[in-house]
Order: sequence, then C-alpha cells, then structure tokens
Amino acid sequence: MNHPVFRSILPALIATALAACGGGSSDPAPPTPPAPSGFSFTLDTSKAIVWQGEQAARAITVQRDIGFTEAIQFSVDSLPTGATAGTISVPAGSNTGTLTLQATSTAPHSLPMTVTVKGVAGTVHASQPLTVTVRGEAGDIDTSFGGGTLVTPGGTLVTPGGTTDDYVRGVAVQADGKAIVAGFGNLNASTGTDFMLLRHLRDGGLDPSFGSGGRVSTAFNNGARSDEAQAVAVQPDGKILVAGTSDQGATGYDFAVARYNADGTLDAGFGSNGRVTTSFGPGADKAYALLLQPDGKIVLAGDSYQGATGSDFALARYNADGSLDTSFGNGGKVLTAVGSDGARETVYGLALQTVGGVARIVAVGGEGDFIAAGYRADGTLDASFGAGGIVRGLFGSVTGAARGVVVTPANQLVLAGHRDHDFAAVRLLPNGSLDPAFGTGGRAVVAVSADNWDEATALVRQSNGRLLLGGWVYTGDSSSADTVLVRLNADGSRDTDFSPNAIRITAVAGGTKTDAGRELALQRAARVPSVRVLQAGEANGSDLDVVLMRHWL
Repeated sequence: MNHPVFRSILPALIATALAACGGGSSDPAPPTPPAPSGFSFTLDTSKAIVWQGEQAARAITVQRDIGFTEAIQFSVDSLPTGATAGTISVPAGSNTGTLTLQATSTAPHSLPMTVTVKGVAGTVHASQPLTVTVRGEAGDIDTSFGGGTLVTPGGTLVTPGGTTDDYVRGVAVQADGKAIVAGFGNLNASTGTDFMLLRHLRDGGLDPSFGSGGRVSTAFNNGARSDEAQAVAVQPDGKILVAGTSDQGATGYDFAVARYNADGTLDAGFGSNGRVTTSFGPGADKAYALLLQPDGKIVLAGDSYQGATGSDFALARYNADGSLDTSFGNGGKVLTAVGSDGARETVYGLALQTVGGVARIVAVGGEGDFIAAGYRADGTLDASFGAGGIVRGLFGSVTGAARGVVVTPANQLVLAGHRDHDFAAVRLLPNGSLDPAFGTGGRAVVAVSADNWDEATALVRQSNGRLLLGGWVYTGDSSSADTVLVRLNADGSRDTDFSPNAIRITAVAGGTKTDAGRELALQRAARVPSVRVLQAGEANGSDLDVVLMRHWL
C-alpha cells in the first residue's frame, strides 16, 4: 500500500466518500439571494408645451417588477422659470398616473429645456427626461427669440445691416432652422446700395459662421450704383439664391440674381463668379419675385418698361448654372402686356401649380388691382386659366396689388396684398375663377385701420390651412407705420383665436418713428412639436435697421 500513486489519490477518495455520506466538516454554499425588486416608468411623450396661464398633462405608465407593490412619488427638477409640476403619487399596486405641468400667466417664454422626471419609492428610484417649453398665445411675440443688437420689445431683434438705411425684402428658413434675411443697404460707401444678407441662428442672434459676423454684402457693379435684393430662397443642397435688381449703367436697371454657398461666399459655379444680370431692353427691368422649381431651374419675375404699354409683366428662367433657359419664352425671357393703357404691371409673387398633371407657373401682382397670369412650362400663356391666361379686375379697385401667392392642397390659389389700402385676399379655383367658398364671393378684406392705410406685403399658409398675412399699418392719423400680422381661417374668415380679433400690431420703433413688416417665413421647431412664424422688416432708430421677430402660432 505504499505505491506512490495510490498514496496521492487516497485523500481525495476519502473526502468524496465522506461528502456522499453527509460527513466532513465543509458547510454547503449559501443560496443566492433574490434580486431586489423595483420599477421603471415611461411618459406618453418626451416633449411638453405649457401655455402661459394654462396646464399640460402627461401620462405616466409604471412597469413593476414581480413582488414590487409600493406607492411611488413623482417630481420634476429644474423646470423653466414660472412653471411648476403638481405632486403626483401612483398608489400601491397601481401602474398609471398623470403628471400635470402648469405655468403662470406671466411666466417667461422659454426655449426647449430638458428636465428630469423622478420616481421614488423608499430606496428605489427611476427617472426619465422630458423637454418642456413655456409658450405664449397665438399671435404673441416669442420672447425666447433674442440676441439682437437691440431687443425691444422682448423677442424682437433690431440689427444694423449697413452704415445707413437698411431695407428688408425677403426672409427664408434653412433646414437647420437658421433664418436668412435679404434686402439692400450700404455696407460700403464706395459701392452704393448692395445686396444685403443677414443670417440669424435658429433662436436669434447673428450667425458668426456666415459671411463677416453674420452679414454679407454683394455689389454687381464697380461704381456707386444701386443693387437691390428683393427675394431669397434656399436650395435643397443648402445654397442660397437671392434675386433683385442691379443698375448696370448702359442698360439701366436689370434683373439680378446671385447664388451663395452655405457660408455666405459667392458660388463660383453660378453665372459669373456667382452673379447673373439680365436685360429685357433699354428700359428699366426690375425683379421682385423668385421661384425655385423642383428640377433646379430658377424663375425671376417683376416688370420691364416697354414704352407704349408701360411696365409689363416680365419673367426670366435660368438653368441651375445661371444660364438662361432657352426653352422658356424668347431665349429664356417672357414679357406680358396685361393692359394697353401704359400703366405699371408688376409681378410680386410666384408659385408652381400642377393642373391635370401639367405644371403651371403662376405670377401675381398688379398696380391698381390684383392681377394673375398662368404660364405653361415653355413660357406661353395657359389659355385654360382666366381669359387667355390672365385674371384681372378681382376687386375692381383703383389702388392695390397682390403681393404673395400660395397653392392649397386642393389646387386652389390664394393671393394676398392690399385693396385700396386694406389687407385683402382672394381664392381662385384652378381655372382662375373666384372660389365662392372663400370669404364673400371669393374675397376677404380686413381693414386693420378704419381710417388710415394698411397693406399686406407677405403671405404664408399653415399646414392646417390658416393664412398669415404680414405687412404694416399707419398709426392713428399719421404716416408712421407699425408692423402687422393678420390670421385668416382657411375659408377667409378672421381667426379670432389669433391675438385680438385676428390682428397683431407691433410698434417696434419708439414714439412716432416708423417700422414695417415686409416678409414672412414659417419655422418648424425640431425640439418641440410646434411651428412659429418669422416676420422680417425694418424699423427706424437713428436710421432704418433690420427687424426680425418670431410669433407663436
């Protein structure tokens, strides 16, 4: 029994035998304790908007571990100023509750703020993020919009563009929410008035990544002659188109269009170093409207002085590289003498409408009354629209013009502008006839001032069909203007849920100094489910400066 192998395995055999018989001195391993039970929870949405003076409710759903039945207390940390959350307890055994947020009537408007919703039951806790925004009533100026050189009242940005008067004519919103304001001013005393662009960050303040500190100035000539930007659009690739007029000396005023890269530099692949001018003849040619087609082609429209027939509707279409599209009209240009009395007939708005599967370019404007013209893709008048392609005499007025146009999902056209110095809108059926279901016999008129002038200069349509008309009104019996925003229901009636009696008047400049709204653009909020409207214009301080304000809708 002294074999070395046997001696080495004997202790192990003895130990195994003892264990099988219950013998030995080793204690059994303790059982694994059960995992502590607890809970988690979800909110019915990750975002909440709380209106001033009102409440917002969010549903809580609790997921309990097996055996966990305790009551749970919920609270919210770090809410925006003026906002509070009611105490909520989900009773023992229950799995649902309602979290109520509320804001005082004087709570400041806030940018979207991420807060933490906490649930606690004894030593067990869980949490979820919630984005909360405090907002104002429809029509109120959004005071969370800021960052201008001068902000008065809250949410209204007043920013010098150039060294003297600045004139605003267009505003567009990029996919990232940044806003581009276009117009003209004097940023360089040696070049006269130039195209002027300012880009604001999504929530206000100039964008330092654009041009020089958020500003861009472009001259189309080498002298001190005038260049005036009148419209702006953003391409799907982020490049920026700006259209207007340039004094070219020998040919007088000509159509002008420039394209910019996203950083504000001129796009060298467009025209001549980013710029294109077009003459219709020896008379003045001025562009006021810009349309970017889905195929990348660009349409400018305005007027051209043609002598005996006065200033006529004028359109030019360009390829994506800035060259004239020779498939359109006469070498890329179209002239339409709406009347023969030598009056001024100007295009102020453009839209693309599809009728029976065929694209139609609609140009609207006037001087004296609303005028609309429909053009086929080749630039010829569309005889199926109005009388030989033209609709006129919509109000029978002696003073007025359509300044904007939108196409509804039902393929109607809504035109807005002024009739005898009152805000006015019409809705046309696809054949150009007045739509009797809109306003009174197809027409809607809002006298912002009963005794003085007011004019709409801009139009946008919300996704719910409501119509926003922006412009100005002379205050009292003076010729000092204030900025105006009016909202109509889809049927042309006043939307009384918007500000007092559907009208919002904002006096930006102090005292009797003038200010005026010029253009509108909708801005969708990515962080909360809302859309607001930007209104651009100018206000008189020591001189005219650029104004940009944001309204709740």
